[in-house]
Amino acid sequence: MDDGGMTSSSIALEEFNSTVERYYRRNFIAGLVHGVFFRASAAFVDTNTVLPAFVSALTGSEVAVGLMAAFIGLGQVVPELFAAYWVEGKPRKKPVLLGVITVRWISWVVLAWLTYRYGLTRPDVVVAAFLSLVLVFSLAGGVGTVVYADIFARAIPAERRGRFMGTRNMLGFALAIASGIVVRAILQDEARFPFPTNYTVLFLLSGVVLAVAFTGFALIKEPVYPVQRPARSWGEMLARARVLLRSSQDFRRLLIGQSLLMVGLALAPFYVVYARNVLAVEAGMIGSFVSAQMAGAALSNLLWGWLGDRFGNRVVVIGVALAGGGAPLVALGAPLVHVGLYTLVFVLLGATLSGMRLGFGNFLLEIAPPEVRPTCVALRDTLLAPFTLFPLVAGALIQHVPYTTVFWAATLVMLVGAGVAWRLREPRHHAEAICTLDMW
Repeated sequence: MDDGGMTSSSIALEEFNSTVERYYRRNFIAGLVHGVFFRASAAFVDTNTVLPAFVSALTGSEVAVGLMAAFIGLGQVVPELFAAYWVEGKPRKKPVLLGVITVRWISWVVLAWLTYRYGLTRPDVVVAAFLSLVLVFSLAGGVGTVVYADIFARAIPAERRGRFMGTRNMLGFALAIASGIVVRAILQDEARFPFPTNYTVLFLLSGVVLAVAFTGFALIKEPVYPVQRPARSWGEMLARARVLLRSSQDFRRLLIGQSLLMVGLALAPFYVVYARNVLAVEAGMIGSFVSAQMAGAALSNLLWGWLGDRFGNRVVVIGVALAGGGAPLVALGAPLVHVGLYTLVFVLLGATLSGMRLGFGNFLLEIAPPEVRPTCVALRDTLLAPFTLFPLVAGALIQHVPYTTVFWAATLVMLVGAGVAWRLREPRHHAEAICTLDMW
């Protein structure tokens, strides 16, 4: 029976590899369509520029801005461990992600209508609906993160992921920069697009473009990996998660480093609030900030991709922490030189966010075996969940502490994160950094 089982597994693995190669070109193109239009959709409702400005315009409250950012972060990570257990034993996970994308684009369309209908007469209703829909959007995204990471890892071979991600990010950021130009045109033309019509249009554009991204993902042919569910119960899955956390030193360091960067990035949605309320920049500059952030992400993507392929993702993580520490420093110094230099804050912010996804994500994929990859991704994000509340803490602090003090604190936290990342072991050169099934 053992021989027969091994033969069946070998056949299944051969079929899996054959499917990957047969549909690689199709999956590459379909994945590009999904990723590129997803990036453009996100730019219209960017969580660090457009949405904070919208909430600030409705409420004038930094706490409300922090609550929005906390909802977005918390919603993305809370369901992941549950989602991992739910989908880990499913041979096909694509239908789950299709449902997730549907929920997300519908959320923006509904918000567009509510904003147009009640933005002036019942701002309290719009804020409540906005926070609720953002939470729904983010919860759906939390489920989607686990599923997408697994499908992506199976559909695109490891030796071609750099090429795929580089192409996807460059095209996606180019379209996102164009989206930022559209955002600027809409927000600065207050005669044609008065509040709340301006944000109504942005929300509607985001929903429509995200629906296009849905069609791209629908065309992906999902390879079925021949593996059974490692965990037979929810309790066993939690037990495996505890073993991973206790046994893998590099997994722990990765968590600590990313948590520190998340604390520093808690200020991200407040850079635009500071620009509008303290530096008194015009509303149209929000669109320029979006384009600057996307340009920073696009240009840095070349650097991060090259560093990752050439030296490994440990170097990327270190560089990301240094770039993240540069953003609050520029926020401190730019107004003293020229307010136009403040745009550099969003260039560095884009580089940091892009590098975090690339560096931390790929580092985890390299140390996690396929059989437990969904669990590793979900465990990381679940343990990082408390740090998604720091924007709310930052919003409360900013009401009582000067921005300059908070900016200096964020710089220090980022530098400590760089020091932690320095102690990571590159899995390509240190086999002991890779999680093995012996841990389980």
